[in-house]
Parts: sequence; C-alpha cells; structure tokens
Amino acid sequence: MFEKINAMFNLNAHLLNLYAKREEILSSNIANSETPHYKAMDINFKDTFQKMLRNNKNFRITLKNTSKNHLTSKTKENNNHTLFSIQPIKTKNIKINGNTVDMNRERIEFIKNTLKYEENLIFIKNEIKNMMLVLKG
Repeated sequence: MFEKINAMFNLNAHLLNLYAKREEILSSNIANSETPHYKAMDINFKDTFQKMLRNNKNFRITLKNTSKNHLTSKTKENNNHTLFSIQPIKTKNIKINGNTVDMNRERIEFIKNTLKYEENLIFIKNEIKNMMLVLKG
C-alpha cells in the first residue's frame, strides 16, 4: 500500500519538477524576445510524460505468465538517460533579426503551464486530505 502511495507522490513530484523547469524555459524565451538570433526553446511534454511512465515501474502494465509456453517480455531498464530534452521550437515565424520567439505563444504556454502546476498541487493536497480522513476514520 505504501509503495503505491509513494509511487503516486513520486510521479507528481516529477511532474511538478517538469512544470517548474518548463516555466523557467518559457520565462527565458519571454525575456529574450528581442535578443537577435535567439531560438525559442521548449520541452516536448508528451514525450517526457511517456518516458516518466516507462521509467516508473509501479505504473507499468505487465502480464502474468500462467504457462511455460507464454513469451516473456524483453523490456530493458534504462534510467541513465535524462528525463527531458530541451529543443528549439519549430516555427515559420522568424523575425528579421533571426529571433524565433512568438510572444503570443509564449504567454499562452506560460499560463497553461502555471495552471497545470497549480492543478497538480491541488491534486496532491486533496490526496493528502483524503488519506488523513481515512486514517482518522
């Protein structure tokens, strides 16, 4: 039971770290919106989240072998790679000075990221509150 609780909090801790790092990147993009030749950067959240799920054993779906004739899975554990990679945003909107920051996109993504961060905090808070209610009886 404690392993599942721990796994849930670990996943949410990783998500909070990811949102915080993305907020730093988006802030940097906004701060450099007028810097010549600056390339806007971002994290591919979908790929990163899938990596997180693959690396977290407790969220992995495994099949139980009930016969010796069943095939065994050949998944490799590889936790040595970085969880996320920061990549330049592919855009056709390049300013005359070579800058690729689109302020409208950055503002929207910044707000969305902030809301997701706060949503995750509220989820954790409610989970703790529910556990306390169960423990108190």
